[in-house]
Amino acid sequence: MIEYRVTKYDPANRDAGGASTLTEWTSFSDIGCMFNGLPLSEVEYLQVENAYIVSALEFLRESGVSSLAVRELENHRGASLTFGEGSNLSLDQLKTALSRILREEFWCKLEGRDSFIHIGYDYNMYVGVPACCSRAEQVASGLGLFVEPFQSPYGGMGAA
Repeated sequence: MIEYRVTKYDPANRDAGGASTLTEWTSFSDIGCMFNGLPLSEVEYLQVENAYIVSALEFLRESGVSSLAVRELENHRGASLTFGEGSNLSLDQLKTALSRILREEFWCKLEGRDSFIHIGYDYNMYVGVPACCSRAEQVASGLGLFVEPFQSPYGGMGAA
């Protein structure tokens, strides 16, 4: 399996421990807060969120993955969900689920037999696919994201 970290964070701005040396927004709740002298606008947030979703789905499409299962669902805020633990989500359903995970409405791992998407703390996304996805890497980069080889800190996958 090939694993990636796909983020809005430029690796050139990380310290030796991997943390960003810049003060950057990390959450949907940061809309309206000041970063580098400017407020984070909803438009800017949505552009980045969309880049994450488009990139994630491109990795799956290039790998021939048509669905992922919900694993380790955490819904502490009581968000209204049309799926539950173990549900298989199509690419269309994943688009909506990823948006809601990125907005911290709920959390879960999205996993298949040979692929996954994990959304982590501070707006980090981890993608696992069965083979290198050079087209998806280019799509993500073209959308302003940074793609790095990186093992997900959320561990192994359950069988879908």
